[in-house]
Amino acid sequence: MSDIFREVSEDIRNEQLKSLWDRYGLLVIGAIVLLVLSVTGWVMWQNYARDQQAEAAIAFLKGEQLLLDGEAQAAAAHFDTLASDSGTAGYTAIARMKQAAALIASGNNPQAVAVLDQLASDAGVDKLWRDLAALKAALLLSDSASGDELKLRLSPFTGAEHPLRHSAREALAFLALREGRKLDAAATFRVLADDLTAPQGIRARAAQMLEGLPPPPSTPAAQPDTATPSETGAVE
Repeated sequence: MSDIFREVSEDIRNEQLKSLWDRYGLLVIGAIVLLVLSVTGWVMWQNYARDQQAEAAIAFLKGEQLLLDGEAQAAAAHFDTLASDSGTAGYTAIARMKQAAALIASGNNPQAVAVLDQLASDAGVDKLWRDLAALKAALLLSDSASGDELKLRLSPFTGAEHPLRHSAREALAFLALREGRKLDAAATFRVLADDLTAPQGIRARAAQMLEGLPPPPSTPAAQPDTATPSETGAVE
């Protein structure tokens, strides 16, 4: 008798399971398929991202090798293509900076400045990259541009908290020398040489430049007032 009840119970459970499967089976299968597709897609994306990064690294190394081989013009064209084809702002910025470096190596400073100015005005690129490009363009023009143009290009970077302030101030000191303002140059070089937050190379150059310049004027110490009341017109 117990066997009969057990068989009946099993039949009931089977019917219940069948009913549940008929009702929710497709949903369960769909959820499983969606999970598998999601995991598969994530893995495929990770692999794709790694492949893209590897391809980008290889492409950049190819450009660097062209530079090492003395093929500066070919390197500039290569990095130009990389910048145009890049899908991310970071890679674009690096490629443009490399393109400018290759153009400089080929002796084409005007085109390098044009590339850097284009990068500096690209709102889709991180501000630090834009500032670096703008500063590098200004430095390239330091021997040819007018003083007013250089001051206009460098002034955004001379603020007390700007990370590029030391390079900008050094460029302005050399501009002062170019214009014959030796005391102004000496004053700026003195500040740079004494600035412990400045890069060591800039501090060393500033100290070296000071050796051939007249010392900047020092602020005279305040003299005590020794005048008599009659001399000052004071009334006792």
